[in-house]
Amino acid sequence: MTLVSESDQAGAKKLFAQAYSDRIKGNIIVPQVSNLQENPTFRHIPHYLGFRKKSKNQIAPKILIGQPVGKVLLKKDQPFLILWQDNFDGDVSIKLYDGNKLIQNISSRTASDGVYEWTPRISIKEGYFIRISSWKDRNIFGQLQLY
Repeated sequence: MTLVSESDQAGAKKLFAQAYSDRIKGNIIVPQVSNLQENPTFRHIPHYLGFRKKSKNQIAPKILIGQPVGKVLLKKDQPFLILWQDNFDGDVSIKLYDGNKLIQNISSRTASDGVYEWTPRISIKEGYFIRISSWKDRNIFGQLQLY
């Protein structure tokens, strides 16, 4: 027993195909209010399904690194989780610095998924910091002061 007529199913498929096609092209659509007489297919679309319009006000990309409450005391050969959040697509690089001097390239390129496990193979000294940068644009970065 079919609860939805074939014409309603076809209409819903067409609507979803158009939404998918628009999403692939980079367009974002918002479902329009419709009554059942104008478009009976809308009754079969879940109420929570929708898309947001892309804002014309672009948010500046940034990286926020999880800051512990106290100082970070890293020990040689003990794993440490580096945690961060960002608002862009793409990979990041993670590096250890002492001032402007690069001490260690922790990861030249890794997925920007917000977590990286690092085991320092050297002793961490006062003044060192971790810098996470966008792999595409080194001017987008966040820093975590160590020790």
